[in-house]
Amino acid sequence: MTEPLRVALVGCGNIALGHHIPAYLAVPERFRIVGIADPTPERLELGRAAAGLAADQVHADVAELLARADVDAVDVCTPQHLHRDVAVAAARAGKHVLCEKPIAAVPADAEAMRAAAAEAGTVLAVVANYLFFPEMVVLRRIIESGELGEIRTVRVDMLGVHDLPGAAGYKPAWRHDPAQSGGGVLVDMLHGVYLAESLLGERARQVSAFVDSGTDGDAVEGLALCRLEAERRVALVNIGWGVGPGGVIVHGESGRAVAQYRDNGTMPWAPFESLTVTTEHGTRTVDLPAGPELEPLVLASMRDTVVDFADAVRDGRAPAADAAAALHILEVTVAAYASGALGRTVPLPFPEDGALFRRGAVGLTELDVPEAALVRRRGLFGLGPSPAIAGGA
Repeated sequence: MTEPLRVALVGCGNIALGHHIPAYLAVPERFRIVGIADPTPERLELGRAAAGLAADQVHADVAELLARADVDAVDVCTPQHLHRDVAVAAARAGKHVLCEKPIAAVPADAEAMRAAAAEAGTVLAVVANYLFFPEMVVLRRIIESGELGEIRTVRVDMLGVHDLPGAAGYKPAWRHDPAQSGGGVLVDMLHGVYLAESLLGERARQVSAFVDSGTDGDAVEGLALCRLEAERRVALVNIGWGVGPGGVIVHGESGRAVAQYRDNGTMPWAPFESLTVTTEHGTRTVDLPAGPELEPLVLASMRDTVVDFADAVRDGRAPAADAAAALHILEVTVAAYASGALGRTVPLPFPEDGALFRRGAVGLTELDVPEAALVRRRGLFGLGPSPAIAGGA
């Protein structure tokens, strides 16, 4: 029997306490939580209690945790602008890493993380837990069976996303600071992006989008309507905070498949309701039970995510979402912001010496964004009237 993977968590926010720690505890034969680190005393104590650790197993300084010989892997649950330093240091210490999505706030940071893991020969996995939702697993099987023919379009609607605050002990509104978050609802829910590409079967080569803030004065977008082009295949990804519709539609040359959620809502807040397949032979409803509510659904998908990570470490294989894939998904989201600002289609991948690769969404301040652009007029991503306009020159 394989020995349990000894894992330590960095960051004791809502994601760690509500999802990651319960996922590890759900499979004790695969994992043993041996440590946590967080600079905020109250969050550190909450994490210690949730994981059932002794006082000498918790650390205010992550360097102390990484120096421990009894840690095999590190689970990075910090805000994304802090991922790079922890993941790079962990790789250099010989630790495998599971990192919360998005991999980073800036593509350059994601590339540094990928390179550090590659150099160290360690696994760097990024959370993509929606891939493990039962209806998504079955939908991919249907696509792979050839029943729908060659896939042409995928549409993922997530227009009913909840705008949830961060942990009170840190900065509850950090997701609305583009320098820390890397963007708004799209980067926060880039689950929709990787799901779309997974179902499409190809990576986007260029992106176009409309983005706007959800409320006046917000520095990040609350609505993103995106088109991801992969040669002859195209995905439409529509994500927004609010109470809009949700659902997934896959269209192939021989048929279509439609995943619906309760009251046409957005996963995972609205449970899965039905999956139908339509071809020239008619419409059938796939024999798949209605989905669970939010908490059990996310716990099950996180359990599957951490088990996939452990298997990748044990078997020396790539995880469900590796660093290269996560870097690409991050670039897709930044390209959407750039398209909304510049009013044109943005090609991928980014040149590594460009502002978008180096600085992500806030790199738009270095580009020639038109004065009339909605993104500039709304003050998103650090943009605003040019100095000449603002000064009345």
